[in-house]
Amino acid sequence: MNKFTLQLMGAGSLTLMLSGCSVFFTDHSDDYQDQKPVVSTLEVPQGSASSKDALVIPNETEIADLEPSKPFVTPRAPFVFYPMVAVGITEQDDAIEFLVPASKEKSKRIVADFLTALHGAGTPISTQTDDQITTVPFDFHPQGWWASLWSSVTRIHPAKTAFSFHFNEIEGKTLMRVQFRDEQQDVEPSGWISPDQNDDAYSVAIRLWGTIGRQLNQSSAYLSNRDDAASFPVWVDHKGIYSIRLGNNVSPSELEMTLSAAGIYIVPGVDPLLAPVPPEDVARIGDVVDFNIPVGKGEKQKLFNVYRRNLDDVSWEEREYPYKITHQKAGDFLVIDVSATDYPEVTSFHLVQRFVN
Repeated sequence: MNKFTLQLMGAGSLTLMLSGCSVFFTDHSDDYQDQKPVVSTLEVPQGSASSKDALVIPNETEIADLEPSKPFVTPRAPFVFYPMVAVGITEQDDAIEFLVPASKEKSKRIVADFLTALHGAGTPISTQTDDQITTVPFDFHPQGWWASLWSSVTRIHPAKTAFSFHFNEIEGKTLMRVQFRDEQQDVEPSGWISPDQNDDAYSVAIRLWGTIGRQLNQSSAYLSNRDDAASFPVWVDHKGIYSIRLGNNVSPSELEMTLSAAGIYIVPGVDPLLAPVPPEDVARIGDVVDFNIPVGKGEKQKLFNVYRRNLDDVSWEEREYPYKITHQKAGDFLVIDVSATDYPEVTSFHLVQRFVN
């Protein structure tokens, strides 16, 4: 037997194995498709009720109809406020001063922790002495790639913000002065001035005020401040937005009296709105205003009247704000929505100061 014959016999045997026995036997696997169904009649006793094939649902008439589904809303955690210790704040010509009811070392530690959280990775402190902390420049508005390339070509770099904190302990409290200055690469830095001259610096100072008040309340070393914290109406959340604790089970009349005492007005209408000025003085989109042009020496000349298209040039005092009363375990809180403003922390601070002063 030659090699070719062996290969032929092997291929034939393999084909026979793969095909199974169907080559020799008839496949009856599809015979059921040709079979006729067997029909039998159910025999029941005389007078029985006729049977029917139906789905029976118990108490079907008491089941409500299916209502259209609504968009799913992700459940959110309740808005939480934290009590604060009363920290005095004064705006001077060249600085903002905080009167902190704590020692100098405690105040410096709170400021250092705040700067670390504000700066992120790296070291936020440039120099530190016994009574002063100076920070590295903060870049609150990072440049994009094209802007960075243009600065490299023109060698005109954006200004960054540096802060200076001076501490002076007086009779168990610390007088802290906050200042800032602009620092620019290859340019001599300016002098130290008050943070209220810059929106970013002022926002940082206001956030620091809330952080100090909250941290002192949480400190177990200052139990004597607990009573003061309970009486201080301003509370703060983790985002730096402030609220007013009104008490427990506050009635609408009590709310109106509290707002009136703080110089806050309720704006009539369907939506709950309030304003720091009377409703007739609130600036709104669509109001007719004067279009003025500068003519020199700080004077302006009116050209014609226009309709107000936005509130970009309107101060916080002339705006209206939505509000709501939030009920928590600690009591009822007045929450003012300031999210529409450019610097919500600053606007929230100005509004709650009406209830303190």
